[in-house]
Amino acid sequence: MIDMSLQINKTIEPLKKNGFDAHFAPTTNKAKEIILKMVPASAVVGIADSVTLRQTGALDELIKRGNKVINPFTPEMTQDIDNNSAKRKLFLATLRATFGTDVFITGSNAVTEDGKLVSIDGAGNRVAGIIYAAPRVILTIGRNKIVPDVETAIHRIKNVLAPVHARQKQYSTPCAKTGKCADCNSPKRICNVTMILEKKPYHADISVILIDADLGLGWDPGWEQERIDGIISQYYENSWPF
Repeated sequence: MIDMSLQINKTIEPLKKNGFDAHFAPTTNKAKEIILKMVPASAVVGIADSVTLRQTGALDELIKRGNKVINPFTPEMTQDIDNNSAKRKLFLATLRATFGTDVFITGSNAVTEDGKLVSIDGAGNRVAGIIYAAPRVILTIGRNKIVPDVETAIHRIKNVLAPVHARQKQYSTPCAKTGKCADCNSPKRICNVTMILEKKPYHADISVILIDADLGLGWDPGWEQERIDGIISQYYENSWPF
């Protein structure tokens, strides 16, 4: 059993000093409870793709509770969108509709030990949404995404996580083939937009839920292979190509 609660709590304090509303969740079920308390039953909720969010079970519970959830990232919405112009148009319209909602929920690629949030996107809807999509933003982040500093975060995202992500999405990027970033010009490049939140932006209300579980994609290459394999396996089970 991996006990990272001390490291998580040490990271929460800098997050709070940097202006973020930071919470510790010892389990995914507790993270789900926190989210359900934060989101009013009448709220319209916008979603940006986040395997971590799906792994908490909160997304399903919000829908079950009766919240209107605008989520472009479903198999029905994303399957074959590159070959179906009508479906792609609907996907983009739904994606844009996540802006102007009451609450926007997603994840982040990394959180540093000094309380900074690092996210890298292909399209940029997630990073833009974190700042401006809704009056309230909630970020779900697993313990495996805690890193020492911004430099480590960016290197890990581009050279460790992005190749696995690109392969899972079946993108023909150089990193999917070699396992390393080539700073490519691929049409399916997934590292087009980098956002570093050093402090909470003006007028933003951002809650960060740090969860004591390995969620989404994130690991140190020096970790035991069994732990890394478990993270990748769970990610594949909760994601799909598009």
